[in-house]
Amino acid sequence: MKILFLSHQWTNNSHLSLYSGMKRIVHFAAETNDVTLVTWGTGDKEHMEGNVHVITVKGSGKDYLFLKRMAISRKGAAIAKDFDAVHSIVSDCTYYLPDHGFTMTLHVLPGVVHYKELKQNIFLFMKYHIIQKRAFRRAKEIACVSTNLVDGIPAKYRGKARFIPHGIDTDFWNPALAKPHPGFSEGGYILCVGAHGLDKDLLAQFIQANPALPFVFVGIKEKLDDFPNAHYLTKVSDEDLRDLYFGCALMFRPLRFATANNSLLEALSMGKTVLASRIPGVTDYLSDDTCVFIDTLKDRSLPDMTTLRLDPTFLRQTALQKFGWRKVLDTYISLYNR
Repeated sequence: MKILFLSHQWTNNSHLSLYSGMKRIVHFAAETNDVTLVTWGTGDKEHMEGNVHVITVKGSGKDYLFLKRMAISRKGAAIAKDFDAVHSIVSDCTYYLPDHGFTMTLHVLPGVVHYKELKQNIFLFMKYHIIQKRAFRRAKEIACVSTNLVDGIPAKYRGKARFIPHGIDTDFWNPALAKPHPGFSEGGYILCVGAHGLDKDLLAQFIQANPALPFVFVGIKEKLDDFPNAHYLTKVSDEDLRDLYFGCALMFRPLRFATANNSLLEALSMGKTVLASRIPGVTDYLSDDTCVFIDTLKDRSLPDMTTLRLDPTFLRQTALQKFGWRKVLDTYISLYNR
């Protein structure tokens, strides 16, 4: 199958992990399909990245007015007729795509995600009214990475929306490839990865209640209060992050809101027990069999973490069977062929 993907986040222009995020579906699709991706870069160029034919449109800087996203969709529209399937892996790059001629994946919606910063909410509001509402009307199929996103779509478009889980690269996020991180004692720390939707107040309560337990943070720009047992890491490579997962006692993810969450899937693939909030978005991916939910604890103290740990083999098998990208890709291929 010839598949055209579109995204404003790619390996050349995103701060996100190379081995996580929705863009990984492109690489897995290219294992067995003829795949082209349109994104933005320093100029109008073409190159091969592994088996992926990458086309870039010229763009730079912030994209508050959606100009790069518009340019990506315009280029996609110009070549869409040459492909069997057109898939914008984010709603952002859909504006000019052929009416009822594309699939899109939805990750965020106003009312589902709740940002605290005004500028983030303004951007979300603008994206909804300029891009997403048009995309709902014109898309052939809408894949949502959580069921609360399906519920958040206007009722008249909900018939073409369905939940398809976000995937995880289980080839890379594999405990067999990892080793204990040299900076921390194996099994002696709590790992917290990412800031999106983070419940900082609840997190602070746990840090304060466990002063002898190190909490290691990756991907958090603003530090919490001055807790001596909080350690903040920056510029962490994917390989180092894999080692941090391998060596942690638990992965902790207290959240105010969620759709899909890369760190939950990374931890699951690494066979690590996750301590998380029981909220929509999280419960699409984790259950009482694969997660320790915060509401099951008596209090905020974690005196014996061994009693909380779940079977790592079962956790990894769950990731492989339900959320591996090849499994998720099969669902998308069926959607393209509808």
